[in-house]
Amino acid sequence: MEQTPYSLGALPQQWSSGIGWYALPGDPAEVIGDLTAFVQRDAATTQDRTLVVTDSAGDVLYHSPSLGLKAPQSVEPSLNRVRQNGKEFITFYQIGLPASEGTADAEVPVAQLIVVDGTGKATVVDEDVTHYRPASTADGSRALAFTPTDGSLGMQSGVAAGPDTPGFVRVLNAETGTLEPIPEIEGQSWLARIDGVDVYRSPGSIDPESGKPVATAGTREWSVPFYDQLSGSITFGPTYMSVRKIDGSCEIVDLHSGEPLQFEGAAQGCAYETTMLKTFESASSPDGELFLMHWRDDQDADEQWVVDLKTGEQERIDPASGFQPTSISNAGDVYGRHRDSGAPGRLTFPDQMEPEYFETEVDLPTAINDQGVGMFKYEDLPTYFAVPAG
Repeated sequence: MEQTPYSLGALPQQWSSGIGWYALPGDPAEVIGDLTAFVQRDAATTQDRTLVVTDSAGDVLYHSPSLGLKAPQSVEPSLNRVRQNGKEFITFYQIGLPASEGTADAEVPVAQLIVVDGTGKATVVDEDVTHYRPASTADGSRALAFTPTDGSLGMQSGVAAGPDTPGFVRVLNAETGTLEPIPEIEGQSWLARIDGVDVYRSPGSIDPESGKPVATAGTREWSVPFYDQLSGSITFGPTYMSVRKIDGSCEIVDLHSGEPLQFEGAAQGCAYETTMLKTFESASSPDGELFLMHWRDDQDADEQWVVDLKTGEQERIDPASGFQPTSISNAGDVYGRHRDSGAPGRLTFPDQMEPEYFETEVDLPTAINDQGVGMFKYEDLPTYFAVPAG
């Protein structure tokens, strides 16, 4: 990988090495474990996209085969992080028309679905995926489900699927690199697969005492009731589900056991993701163990917390500091900005919960991998992977 210094702005001192590399603006990029992954474009010729996976030094571990698609490519490829049984995977899906002109095959779409594990090993899914479209499930990330299409490019993008949209037919088993039929429960709607756990919801009904809409969510083994409003009723974390109840309180449940997570303070409220960076879809650390949460307390004051989902340890960010967290690393480094001035800062969970604000304006990472490589990701600018100093 060609090493390129950062030229968009300024980086925090932690990444002052001057070593890193870019992914093109608008193209997906992620980090997992010790790896980085991004979509590379052949901008000079075909506009074809390929998947590149590197280690933390920028050495390429995997480069997907080109499909030789026409320019411009009709459908943007998707790059997702999928979590299953505590392991993280990268998935890459693309579909388009081959560049061969004057042949019958030139108008028949070709597609590929590739799964990469935390070591950089890639598996190409054997099943024909030209008749599927990857679609967000209720959690919005960490699972990859597919709806059927007629195979045409026109049905491959621009359609939002969700729990009220029927038609999920396959879900990715990232560990085996296969697509499985959606597991069904009679009378229940499949919501998502979170960390390998299939989650369902019941049809809505009316609570006889309050007159409010209610439903249940859970697995084959357990379920919990929730207030069935249009938004904010269910929040998924890497290994848990938070549901809002009729009285406004929330219950946070371990997805594998169905047992409530008993924390003091933080879990007495509702586990909302607190990140202000809308371009990055998760407020958890890359390994899914540390999570940024917020809610309003009894005095209607917004509280920010960092919670270790594995140990239950939690720390509250001092409201007087004005600190709004935006990302957290596996090591507990939390970056964010002052809610009023926008000044960038950082703190360290659990030992240094009082934020330090930088004296000069710096860009903030959206994610940090295990080796400290920072991913700086913006909507309209190139993504930059910065190697730490020292």
